[in-house]
Amino acid sequence: MDYDKSKVILALDNYSVPMAEEIISRWQSEVWGFKLNHNLYPYIGKNYNNIFCDYKLYDIPNTMCGVLDRLVDDGCEMVTVHMTNNKAAIEVLSKYADKIKLLGVSVLTSWNFADIDKVFRSSVEDIYSRTIWLMEDNGFYGMICSAQDLEYLPKTELKKICPGIRHTTIADDQIRIATPQEAYDLGADYIVMGRSFFENA
Repeated sequence: MDYDKSKVILALDNYSVPMAEEIISRWQSEVWGFKLNHNLYPYIGKNYNNIFCDYKLYDIPNTMCGVLDRLVDDGCEMVTVHMTNNKAAIEVLSKYADKIKLLGVSVLTSWNFADIDKVFRSSVEDIYSRTIWLMEDNGFYGMICSAQDLEYLPKTELKKICPGIRHTTIADDQIRIATPQEAYDLGADYIVMGRSFFENA
């Protein structure tokens, strides 16, 4: 299946350090970059360009600022911030917007619509209505969202980074999923792929 690999962020969450480094070496000239979690980033993140640090920051402002100071010093390109932080905390983080690309996480792709309603007592549309303006007002570069959510989003210039990308519409650990081409057609700026990337690589 043919799609634009230059807009792919490869998720390396479930790989060992040696395997992750091997994948980066093989694919760094063909994909946009690589998503690392808490387990991998401290060991290899600062050694490469175009690293997306998926920390989903959710804590008191001082703690989050400490993490961001370190990531900025390391040269990390992107970092996720969970948008259930309150307005005051998000405003504090805005001072990093010109140093690192802040990405807002509103709803995980592993949740279905019933989960969203049960936890938030709100629709996907209402959740994004709150979080998008908060991201925009505080200099965020983009947002993490399921490709399925793109049709519900208010108009925004925020970059749309979409995980939950599969070559099939059969769900597994992710629920709100899409194929690479579906995601691009719906308006994704970047797609995040893990194991599924290597199926047709």
